[in-house]
Amino acid sequence: MSGAAVYGEYDQAGLDAQYNNQQTVPDFQAILARHRADTARAKAAHAWREAAYGTRPEERLDLYLPRRDRAPVQVFVHGGGWRSLSKEDSGFPAPAWRDAGFLFVALDFALVPAVALDEMVREVRAAVAWLWRNVAAYGGDRDRIHLSGHSSGAHLVSQCLVADWARDFDAPADLIKSAAFVSGLGDLEPVRLSYRNASLKLDAAAVGRLSLVRRPPTVRCPLVAACAEGDTDEFRRQTRAVAEYWRRQGLPSALLELAGRNHFDGAYALAESDHALFRACVAAAA
Repeated sequence: MSGAAVYGEYDQAGLDAQYNNQQTVPDFQAILARHRADTARAKAAHAWREAAYGTRPEERLDLYLPRRDRAPVQVFVHGGGWRSLSKEDSGFPAPAWRDAGFLFVALDFALVPAVALDEMVREVRAAVAWLWRNVAAYGGDRDRIHLSGHSSGAHLVSQCLVADWARDFDAPADLIKSAAFVSGLGDLEPVRLSYRNASLKLDAAAVGRLSLVRRPPTVRCPLVAACAEGDTDEFRRQTRAVAEYWRRQGLPSALLELAGRNHFDGAYALAESDHALFRACVAAAA
């Protein structure tokens, strides 16, 4: 550390580096291109439908239809630093989940800076509530909805675990049956203090409102937390902190390390049926 401490042991440059995943993976663009190409292949090979869950153009989702009726539902929330990617980059895990007997869902939602983070959270929650009301028409079981998210998408999943489902959506508190939190962020305070806040515009109140580890959970389900071996120390610390927080609530929590993976290709552990993370998520959904 060469300058004044900003967060923990980090000066400003050090903290910014911890939250700059692109800097740690020189070929990240090639990995993201693979996400999109594999999503296009999944759409070409499997039956799927697009549906709107709200009135904004971005409030849409893709449903990869299951092989049988009343299938459990696996919802994937993409990353992208709250600023990029879409459902067109998020369907690559669908083949493995369909083979495992699930209906797979990839979400779209508005991104920063077009909307604030609070609105993004509302949209993701609204998508989950829409699925609870409508997924039976696509072969899914609304009483078996499971969430997974990667990077900033894991943060958005975490906000579904602290939602007031009855008040805001007239839905049951236990509509989420399990969650996977992959290389995500449970506390936004260091994010607020980093370069990322130029676009996020978080204040202290938003950090308290939008950080899982600063809120009591409203959903009491199993949680699988995982980080990549190549994640930065802060992303690894945040993942451990989320797993420990969940355990302190007296709730089932698993913690995995994705050996040989970096921040971007770690998402593929959710798309590989023989990977320990995929198996842990299936077990949590049983």
